[in-house]
Amino acid sequence: MAQARLGDDGRYRGELPCRWCDTLIDQGGRRKPRLYCRMSHRWKSYGSWAVALVGGLF
Repeated sequence: MAQARLGDDGRYRGELPCRWCDTLIDQGGRRKPRLYCRMSHRWKSYGSWAVALVGGLF
């Protein structure tokens, strides 16, 4: 599994897997790591969390 590393300048280098589909995302020197490759994957993750939360209440 690939891993991004935090450099001395505070920027991430390397690749991290998307939390939804496990596609590797090149961080390209960002200060905050990208966790999802697409905005739709971020929304899917949030939607599944919300459904699990509401489903757990009933």
